[in-house]
Amino acid sequence: MDDNEKLGSAMQMLGLSPEIERSRFAELFEKYSKATYLDVRLDPGFKRLLKNEAAMVSFLNAILHRETDFIKSVEFMDTDIEIHATDLLNLRMDIHAKTESGLHINVEMQKLSLTLFNERAILQESAFLCVEKKRLDAKIKEKHPSDSPYDIAEREKRRYEIPHVYSVWICDFNVNDVGEYYDSWHIYSDKAVKRSNASATPLPVTEKVKYIVVDLKKFKKTASELKNDEDRWLYLIKNAGVMQKLPKFNDSVLDDAVKRITIDANRDKKILEDQVSCTISIDEQIGRMVLAHFDGKNEGKNEAKYEDAEALLREGDPAERVARVLKLPLEKVQELASKIAAEKTES
Repeated sequence: MDDNEKLGSAMQMLGLSPEIERSRFAELFEKYSKATYLDVRLDPGFKRLLKNEAAMVSFLNAILHRETDFIKSVEFMDTDIEIHATDLLNLRMDIHAKTESGLHINVEMQKLSLTLFNERAILQESAFLCVEKKRLDAKIKEKHPSDSPYDIAEREKRRYEIPHVYSVWICDFNVNDVGEYYDSWHIYSDKAVKRSNASATPLPVTEKVKYIVVDLKKFKKTASELKNDEDRWLYLIKNAGVMQKLPKFNDSVLDDAVKRITIDANRDKKILEDQVSCTISIDEQIGRMVLAHFDGKNEGKNEAKYEDAEALLREGDPAERVARVLKLPLEKVQELASKIAAEKTES
């Protein structure tokens, strides 16, 4: 069996096949067309929502928890990253914005639960950093181009200088077990962390590299509980695709964003088709993950299947999907999920 046949088999396990793709496309298109808003947890709607300067400035100032030095303007940059360090590393960002102060920010919306998510985020940030370092070096060389001792010295002084690169990951799946919807990652010195205490948070090794990770599954605030712009943006992102009526935010930027993602059947046929294609693409990625997960394994033993089920549940996959994929009784998988949840609560 070749790879295409294996993929087809994996997708059939998910209830998908080339034969039903056309009817499924039509079914999804009808579903999305009847919605009030675009589902901004999918790439087309996410870009319609945030690839707007006023919206991006508001969103970034909220999500970066800035108390001073607020972002005033952004420029949208290219989203392709090509780093040929390995055959697999060819990454594409959802939204790449550059602020007036030179801060480069990669904003990602992740609908699909990823294996090795932490490594994926680090890998993409590393590639992003290398691309921006190359651009910084080009600017330095443009300013100091000659072989004069002065220009050479200026270039050498900044040989290892890195630009500011931040990554914001909005995840529609359980990222970790910390219990909070918002987390930020930095590079810290072990010694500094050991010397610190609750009243003296250690400074990171550098402020130029930072990750913001938002777990939408853990963001559970209701409309009446929204207190600030971060709350309002995350509420909008999480609920636009499932609500028929979003609340008034009484903020011109946010209310304009709601108008921008409100579906107009005459205007939005193409973006609705893109939204359907995005959903089908996610299903195919799930099929590939299933294929990778089972390739070379003995699927005939229930014991092995339940071990696989536990691994998938611990990664945040819903019990219904795990039961369908592994062809196990839903009741048994739900019992296993409850056991895992109880263990996490006790720990």
